[in-house]
Amino acid sequence: MKTFVLASLALAASLVTARAEDTLIFATTNASNTGANTQVLHPWAARMNEQGAGVLKIDVRDGLTLANHINFYDRAINDVVQLTWGIQSQVAGKYVRSHVVTLPVDAGTEDTSVAYWRLYKTGLLDAEYDDIQPLMLVALSQSTLHTKRPLATLDNLQGLKLAMNSKLVGDVIGRLGASQITIPLTDFYEALNRGAIDGAAIGWTAAETYKLNEVVTTHVDYGLGGTIGVVFMAKKRYLALSGPARKVIDTNAGEKESRIFGAYWDRYADEVRQKLKGDARHKVITLNAEQAAKWRERVTPLVDEWVKATPDGAKVLSAWRDIVAKVKAGS
Repeated sequence: MKTFVLASLALAASLVTARAEDTLIFATTNASNTGANTQVLHPWAARMNEQGAGVLKIDVRDGLTLANHINFYDRAINDVVQLTWGIQSQVAGKYVRSHVVTLPVDAGTEDTSVAYWRLYKTGLLDAEYDDIQPLMLVALSQSTLHTKRPLATLDNLQGLKLAMNSKLVGDVIGRLGASQITIPLTDFYEALNRGAIDGAAIGWTAAETYKLNEVVTTHVDYGLGGTIGVVFMAKKRYLALSGPARKVIDTNAGEKESRIFGAYWDRYADEVRQKLKGDARHKVITLNAEQAAKWRERVTPLVDEWVKATPDGAKVLSAWRDIVAKVKAGS
């Protein structure tokens, strides 16, 4: 009888443990072998699985089957997946204040990702995160200019037809004199090959990912505006976690994780930049101080327009610039 009771208690305990384990499907929306997965997202999930043994399981699903770059937000909100990441500009009209991070800035993605998290923690962006629980915030590499032929002048970009992957970057290159061509990122390569466009304003990392470096030769290494991304859960799903499972998530979320993800994009961009600098077919141009000042002057009205069009725009921009300066200074 005693043996039967002990066995029953052991079975009951095992059932409780099984029921207590939260399983979260993590749709990375990336191919399994991408650097973002192998260097950041996979190790992150593995660390949580180790720390959360018995209370939390992260079920990693790579590729585009469960979520993709367009529907990732809805998939998480509707609990098709519980963890995912994506580019916030794909969620139209939602992250208007957060897009202060996409304005041209003289800082790397590690610093700006840390600054983005700190800006979020001020509460100024709270209205935009009512449905989700961000775990990492990342400012991806700023767009730079890549053209098929050498530029006749750096004073203006008149006569050039340039593709870009964000409205802000399109507005920036428009201010610099170029014609804005709106096509899907996946069509950039073919458009360049056919001569339908003269170049693209896109980050170093995306230029390599989409093989644009095979069809462009001239690169201007000057930030024209960026993109923001978030690794997140739906807030309702996060709040439904058991206490121990939520503790594991919280331990592996925040500024430190945002810094790690931002540093990855810095490393990747620099790898591409250095590779092309060492290739005789390519020319990488760095603007001198005078030319950089001219480009900044042309773009400044866009910042003013963003402030006027954005709720609390002046307050958010001021806080953002202050935080970036402190992060760059090491504080």
